[in-house]
Amino acid sequence: MQKPTNLEPEQLPINHTEMTRELDRTKSRIFLGNNAAFLGSVMSALEFFWSRDIPTAATDGVKFWWNPEWFLSLPEPTRPTVLVHELWHVARLHMLRRGERCPEIWNIACDYRINDDLERDGYDFTDSHGLLSQGRFPAEMPEEDIYDILIKNGKPQEKIWGQDPSDGGGDMLPMDEGEASQVINTVVKAIHQAKLSKEAGNLPGDIEQVVETFLAPVIPWEAELQRFFTDMLEDEFTWKRPNRRHLAQDMYLPSRFQDEGRLEHLIYYLDVSGSISDHDVKRFNSEVKYVKEQFNPKKMTLVQFDHGLRDEKVIEEDDAFDKVVVIGRGGTCLVEVREHMIKHNPTAAIIFTDLGVAPMEPLPTPIPIIWAVTGDYGDVPFGKLIRIPEERQKL
Repeated sequence: MQKPTNLEPEQLPINHTEMTRELDRTKSRIFLGNNAAFLGSVMSALEFFWSRDIPTAATDGVKFWWNPEWFLSLPEPTRPTVLVHELWHVARLHMLRRGERCPEIWNIACDYRINDDLERDGYDFTDSHGLLSQGRFPAEMPEEDIYDILIKNGKPQEKIWGQDPSDGGGDMLPMDEGEASQVINTVVKAIHQAKLSKEAGNLPGDIEQVVETFLAPVIPWEAELQRFFTDMLEDEFTWKRPNRRHLAQDMYLPSRFQDEGRLEHLIYYLDVSGSISDHDVKRFNSEVKYVKEQFNPKKMTLVQFDHGLRDEKVIEEDDAFDKVVVIGRGGTCLVEVREHMIKHNPTAAIIFTDLGVAPMEPLPTPIPIIWAVTGDYGDVPFGKLIRIPEERQKL
């Protein structure tokens, strides 16, 4: 489904100033209800638009669209209900959690979960036609379980907000490339804001768990790196530098290869070819963030590649890692990756790929390499291969 076309001020049913005033009045109600700091933070991260391309209201997690005529037709007490409904789609990461599920039925499952919660909180549904399960599903039942029940019982006949006959995705519009990390960051900041406002105890118990599912690394890096260096390096100690702890005692003892527990220079190569999915990119960001925070190499270089090198970013030990915006989406080739590795000679390298590429030629000098592989292709000619299970790739 294409994103809605935004209306210009002169195309609105009443003057733009009045429409803005009505919308602001609706937004202000968010700060008076439950989870005000949390939902207010989510709402503040969204861009709002008017559009007649949708029948009701819709969001993609970054933008929010209202049909102006439908907005004005709603009783004033119902408008905040619709707004909060859409905010919970964002807050519960529904667009990301859908996976390969049927968009229409997934939307219905999510609507049941949100609206049942809102009904218990006393929200007004007058003239909204919002879906309510009437007690069909227990409180706090995960959306995935509701979806499974709906699938088992046959396709529901309910009509959902924002339904588009060509798509069936309802009021949850598809995200553009790269927006997944933005949505996750929005929710993480909102959780932090709720804690600062001492209202974290009011949040649904599974919100942080849902977010952590998307942020937590699926590779046990600490154990893997420890085994990796033990297996790949001939000696755990080097005589090239003295251990500074013993210099005062005139003792010249070997120092750890990892200087004071940290890597000197780690290069992280990301395959951004056309065969790499958005799930893979999201997973890449999570894994890099974890490695940076846990091991904090003195220098970490992030290199994107497809059939050539596309982008390079250096992160020093005092720099924070936010996310990687993907560039590329062409074919795949490891020739320039190999040349880059030889030129910079890092302490170690991690190559994140689906391995749908011709094998890398041998290196002239050994460099410890981890291949973090999302696909089910063959083996690697050298280095350590770690496969990410498919069910964990898709979260």
